[in-house]
Amino acid sequence: MSNGVIGRRLLNVREAAQYLGLEVDTVYKKSRLREVPCVKVGRALRFDVKALERYIEQHTIETID
Repeated sequence: MSNGVIGRRLLNVREAAQYLGLEVDTVYKKSRLREVPCVKVGRALRFDVKALERYIEQHTIETID
């Protein structure tokens, strides 16, 4: 994801929800419970793309072969 010349690393709640495949309300709830890594910028929540990638990797369930 990028916004032209400057690469974007922080996503807003709607973008993070889309990235994770969750509803916006679920992302707010998981961030409030500290289940999803987030950053407070003033009153707004922002989500680091790299931290979300690590979150996905850590919560991936492997298949049984």
